Amino acid sequence: MNILLIGHEGYLGQGLMSYLDHKHNVIGWDKKEDIFKLQSKTLATNNIEAIINLSVAADLTSKNFQVDAPGDTINVEGARHLARILKGSEIFWFQFSTREVFNNIYGLDDVIFTEKGYRPKFFFDENHPYSPQNFYGKSKVIAEFISESHAFSNVIRLTSPYTDFDHTGGGWILRLIKSISKGNPLKLTSGGHQFRDPLHTDDLGLLIELLCQRRVVGEKIHAGGGEKNLVSLREFIELVDKNAYFETTPGNDYGFAFDNTKAFNLTGWKPSILIRDKIPQIVQNVLRV
Repeated sequence: MNILLIGHEGYLGQGLMSYLDHKHNVIGWDKKEDIFKLQSKTLATNNIEAIINLSVAADLTSKNFQVDAPGDTINVEGARHLARILKGSEIFWFQFSTREVFNNIYGLDDVIFTEKGYRPKFFFDENHPYSPQNFYGKSKVIAEFISESHAFSNVIRLTSPYTDFDHTGGGWILRLIKSISKGNPLKLTSGGHQFRDPLHTDDLGLLIELLCQRRVVGEKIHAGGGEKNLVSLREFIELVDKNAYFETTPGNDYGFAFDNTKAFNLTGWKPSILIRDKIPQIVQNVLRV
């Protein structure tokens, strides 16, 4: 399959490129190529069958939507541009989104306390209404709606995706590993008991492949690491270094984990890669740099 991967030099893009490039012809498109310079002629010339849009500007601090700010230009207008150049085609469009389109769902009554940290009483499915609390989440909601204009689109929402690789733009997994390796002081809210559901990009790549094979379109799909990958932040730190020290501060973060039932029902997909098995490799790659 001929795939155009927008954002291939980013953290997730690097991981998806590594996976997909083994089986498919993948063309990378990033900042220097400019999403707004991508035209339908380029897609036709390269016989593109699927576009994966990972381009993102993540402003988590601003509460209000801001016209012409990077979050608007990249997340919203970038999606609008894709909708225009894909109009009338049957190219698969995978628009990636985030848990930030929702508010914090889990409260104290929704979790179970264990010796390893909190665990959810339920997993978060696609039926919950939007409730973004920051500019990033709001821009991604708009991008989701824009992608609906293309009949062959799917939205895939992520919570804690990760790769094997080091990168300047990695998420909380890389940030914690780098801080631990440098001996930097760590501070965690909620005692570090909050849970996450890390999803490896190889498992994510498989989901994309299955959606294409089954010709699934017009869906909004949650993709998390699943129950076997649930891990609290304090548990994760201990897996990286049992001697690592962290301080705790008050907070109301009890965790976040997506329900993969819809993805399984549509494609038979289940994540198989365990974060606990991957930690040594990620640490090695971080220390190697």
